Amino acid sequence: MTTIKVENNFIEVSGHSGYATVGTDIVCAAISTLSEATYNYLIATNNKAILEEKDAYYKMVFEELNEAGKAIKTEFISMVDDLMSQYPKNIRRFKWKN
Repeated sequence: MTTIKVENNFIEVSGHSGYATVGTDIVCAAISTLSEATYNYLIATNNKAILEEKDAYYKMVFEELNEAGKAIKTEFISMVDDLMSQYPKNIRRFKWKN
């Protein structure tokens, strides 16, 4: 199961979803793509973020988000909630702290 935690100053994604074997798992692929895009958008909109990435673990740490960064973070949460509604056995999240 993939666990996602969003706090005021970070987004953390960990674990494989278990939907399918590694390399063919569409849920992991969706979460990975969403996480990468979120980080890239944060950087492109002049937000400072530090990325920590390793197998089945992805963490973005930021000090302060500008208005665009806050909107990007909110959209990340919305998309994760949408994925969770489709794959509730494969994604778990902690209570969002915006």
